[in-house]
Amino acid sequence: MPTKSITIDMEAYRRLSRVRRRNESFSRVIKRTVPLPLDLSAYLERLDATPMGGEAVAAIARHESRRHARAERAR
Repeated sequence: MPTKSITIDMEAYRRLSRVRRRNESFSRVIKRTVPLPLDLSAYLERLDATPMGGEAVAAIARHESRRHARAERAR
């Protein structure tokens, strides 16, 4: 597997060392602790492909109406 050398400061090194498990490489620590960035396009595609049920739509509508009511009272 190809590797890449990086430079980190001592604080970053100490943080990685603290969460490092026995016999775990620093690469494994990073993969375990740093989440992959969100693929927004894929997320939105999945959201479009999964329609919400009526109960969820009603809950969102109730929440929005309460927010609008609070905003009106604050004016």
